[in-house]
Amino acid sequence: MASMQPGGNEQNMKATLLYSVPVANTLGEGVIWDHLSQKVWWTDIEECVLYAFDPQHRTLEKWHMPERLCSFALTETEGLILAAFASGFAFFCLHSNQLEWIARPEQALSGKRLNDGRVDAAGRFWCGSMVETDTAPINSGSLYCVSKGECDWQRNGYQIFNGLSWSPDNRWLYCADSAHNVIYRHHFNHHTGQIGIAEVFATTPDNIYPDGSIIDSEGGLWNAQWGGSRVVRYDTTGEIQFVLNLPVTQPSCAVFGGEAMDLLFVTSARVGLTSKQLAQQPMAGDLLVYQIDRKLGLPSPRYKR
Repeated sequence: MASMQPGGNEQNMKATLLYSVPVANTLGEGVIWDHLSQKVWWTDIEECVLYAFDPQHRTLEKWHMPERLCSFALTETEGLILAAFASGFAFFCLHSNQLEWIARPEQALSGKRLNDGRVDAAGRFWCGSMVETDTAPINSGSLYCVSKGECDWQRNGYQIFNGLSWSPDNRWLYCADSAHNVIYRHHFNHHTGQIGIAEVFATTPDNIYPDGSIIDSEGGLWNAQWGGSRVVRYDTTGEIQFVLNLPVTQPSCAVFGGEAMDLLFVTSARVGLTSKQLAQQPMAGDLLVYQIDRKLGLPSPRYKR
């Protein structure tokens, strides 16, 4: 059993690593829980593969994508995803491989690609982009919103957009710029989708980078921290409440799920690790499955087409 190290005065929380799903992802990311299928879904960006795992029956499915799948949303149509590929947004049918492009805002922008994305409570898909090489201006990543089949630019100024999530009351939008070691929050109008000015919510130490986030039912923000071998829970003021230490150095994203919403799924990555580092962390790139001693998960909405 792994104890989450308390960072505040709340009662300590317990987590048990139940098992890992041995997928050895190069860059596992974008994990979401779907309460309808009772499966956890994620992508290996660099290998262009989408995964779905059923924790009850321990079955794994995977689909090969036409290009790098950076994040995605399940839709209200079974077998149809809204894909944030490296170059743009498209509907992709898992049964027929049929592809229907919505917009390709990053296609002509050298050195950039789409990155982290998530669906809000109104069924809109939000996704930010990142600077991948030095051929692009350093802070030229943008945030987009896909609603009712149309893509709208929202704002820019990010180097590596990540950590997209919303508070349970939908009053706050959270995101991170991994390269700048900062997690932001914005006032958010759930009805219009309007975003307020960025406020610094939390920062991370040098060489520990905030990656994917999920909000729990108490409003706590759980952030996977690349290079830090940990998932950190922040309270609503940005103070660290708990630290879950992991057996991998590059956790990338986390989500709550399971029938009782008391499992924590954490994706990870092998990219950039040496053979010595890989030998020291054999679960690098796997999906880690933790049992949490509280029911903290919230349903993940699907995209409304």
